[in-house]
Amino acid sequence: MEKVYQILILILAALTLCIILNRCDNPFIKYLNNFNPIKSYKVYTYIEIPKYTNSEKKIQLLSKNDSIPVFLNLCIKLMKEKIEGFNTDLVILTQENYLNYVNDLPISMNDTSYPIKFRVDLLAAFVLEKHGGLFLSPGTIIYKNIDKILSKVNSMDLVTFGGSQNSNSCSNNKTPSSFTLGSKHKSEFIKLYKKGLINALNKKIPSEFISETIMEEILENNTFNQYHFCCHQDGSRDINNRNITFEDFIGYEDIKFKNETKLIIIIFPYHKLYSNSEYKWFNILQEHEFNQSNMYVNKLLKKIT
Repeated sequence: MEKVYQILILILAALTLCIILNRCDNPFIKYLNNFNPIKSYKVYTYIEIPKYTNSEKKIQLLSKNDSIPVFLNLCIKLMKEKIEGFNTDLVILTQENYLNYVNDLPISMNDTSYPIKFRVDLLAAFVLEKHGGLFLSPGTIIYKNIDKILSKVNSMDLVTFGGSQNSNSCSNNKTPSSFTLGSKHKSEFIKLYKKGLINALNKKIPSEFISETIMEEILENNTFNQYHFCCHQDGSRDINNRNITFEDFIGYEDIKFKNETKLIIIIFPYHKLYSNSEYKWFNILQEHEFNQSNMYVNKLLKKIT
């Protein structure tokens, strides 16, 4: 009986050590964590108050429901419900806390002279290079359990999704979308991707989708340990292989996804909220107004919550 207790104590000690390894930020400990049998998963997203919203609203660390537009707040709630767990941490980055995770970003996330999509893509590259994990773009809708995605991120150089804006294919792993990206800690791909984004910044060409051009160039000339989820799984294309737009989500007609039975996440063209005053009305909707609307995105969220 005493041996049984000793074995149980050893197992408990081993589990405790694995959990501690998951929480350490030391580079050497992170290396050791690659061999951790219960290694945790890190999922990151970013949130920022759009410029075109009520001027009196100020970003807070999600302490009040009305601190961000209703839609983005609902997406965060959905992420918390479907992602956070024993071995999965959801990290919500903001303009106030991002420096706690990366302190060497070459621009400030508060510098809105750069397109938000470029800033978010740059932040994602720095976060993934340092910590590894999965980076979800703002407004990503978690359609179903994402364990299949998470099972890839700790061991792959990169985990990609869908197809780029200029590609007709969403299954070609050489031309992925840049909205969502995953990788292991210190991935060789992410190092090159990060370098490419910094070069774009230095050449003063930080456009919204320069990230996809950079990714395509890297993947064309290099081989990596990559896993690709096509647009059947990221909800970026409809049955006619057309990119699903912001207007589709706020419209009244149902979106016919490429293959709804295979959906895991749904990418949302969040950058439109930040770059076009035409959509200010969407940003300032009250919760009851959003919930009573006939917009497809409202019906979609009600369907999966």
